Amino acid sequence: MKKLSKIFAVASICLAMTQAADAANLENLPSYDEWQEHASHILKFYLVDDAKGKEDGYFPTWRCDNGKLRNKKACEGEGDTSWVSKIWHLDFTRMLSRQTFAYGALFNLTGNKEALRLHKAGVKFLLERAMRKDGGFYSLFEEGKPVTDSEIFAENPQDLSYALVGLAMNAYLTGDKKTISAIIKAKDYIFDNYYDKDKGFLIWSKKDTYFDKMSQEELVAQLDQLNAYMLLTWRMLPDNSRKEWGEKMKEVVEIINTKFYNEKQKRFNGCTDNPSCFDIEKGKHLDYGHRVKSYWMEYMTALGLDDKDLIEFSKNGMIDVHKKAVSANGYEFFGDELFNGASWWVCAELNQTALTLALTGDNDIPNTLYNVLNNETDKEYGEVKFGGGKAHFWRNGFHSSEQALIGTILSNALRQKECSDDKCFKDNSTTLYFAPANEETMTYTPYLYSGDIIKKTNTDWIVAVTFDNINLPKKVD
Repeated sequence: MKKLSKIFAVASICLAMTQAADAANLENLPSYDEWQEHASHILKFYLVDDAKGKEDGYFPTWRCDNGKLRNKKACEGEGDTSWVSKIWHLDFTRMLSRQTFAYGALFNLTGNKEALRLHKAGVKFLLERAMRKDGGFYSLFEEGKPVTDSEIFAENPQDLSYALVGLAMNAYLTGDKKTISAIIKAKDYIFDNYYDKDKGFLIWSKKDTYFDKMSQEELVAQLDQLNAYMLLTWRMLPDNSRKEWGEKMKEVVEIINTKFYNEKQKRFNGCTDNPSCFDIEKGKHLDYGHRVKSYWMEYMTALGLDDKDLIEFSKNGMIDVHKKAVSANGYEFFGDELFNGASWWVCAELNQTALTLALTGDNDIPNTLYNVLNNETDKEYGEVKFGGGKAHFWRNGFHSSEQALIGTILSNALRQKECSDDKCFKDNSTTLYFAPANEETMTYTPYLYSGDIIKKTNTDWIVAVTFDNINLPKKVD
């Protein structure tokens, strides 16, 4: 597709993208069974022996697209590996944690007991071997041992936030007080050690390394605090902690909008420490994924705070991104303003936010979900494809499993809103699986959203919870 034709195509569909969701495009929503099949294909990539690691819970960072361990060598059919050969001896805590999240999300969706076992093994490793006594985490491991001093990578707030994403999923699935306490301690470590009062934001690094510089000013250092653990954990916190937690989240939003938001361009700068940060061709994180995720995280935070001005700002921002991101055929997304194709994670963020907007009729139900299920799912080896490279130091099951979870929850919710009879309404209820540490104190929600609990079934310490009337999250009290 030539760039000029892409531009004309995008312009022609902008009006259609602003129409409210209605029964006419419910056909764009995969069925519950189709989402379950998709989840099983993702899970396949993470249930092979090579995905589980040589030690319980120590999940490997590097695997080939057929699921086999890379073992510090090129994968079959792979091209130039010089970009990665210097670091493929390292395992990254953020990736171990993201895989722990994926096991939890896929258990939540399917009830698969092996996924739950592996999720708990990952949580155990994170708490007992990756987390330090001061509340921080070792960012790197080599052969199962923490790397305490690296000249290649430095500790930074983004890595620390993603070290918590697997624990946040565990807090949601189990309500375990030990996990929640660890998250609170880690949050305090991050803000105590990386928030610079004079600069007014979370700094990036405390030392210069090959990849990390003290001078960096990064959007993701702030944004991923919300994305990785603060939103999902918020409702699971003790009563006396939720208000303070919400105030801290609002502070993060204010940092993002004061330091990184470009009002004229309606976008967030990925960095602010050098001129290239503001160049659409050279700038870091100016893609639609970071942009829509920023608005989405602010929107979900605003709903929890009942901040009407922030709700309106962030909602309109998401709508604006979606007007620009849908491709000519309405079946795919562009990844950025240069009309490059969307990567696996940008597509996931755009699909998740499109469905969120459709809940209130602020966006048409997208026809992009079937592209993922039909064209971008590897049914032989598992996971989604989008060009390959399924498991490395910045990719594993986090985004694909979250997309499957949100896709299932909100597809059912949107169909249920259009039901005119009891059978349809019942057929589009959503059942999710939990493993509460204490059922009496457990808080059940359909992930980041709200819903009415109509049924709970307890079998072998697993609780199947069925929700109706799933909608946007409610205010956090």
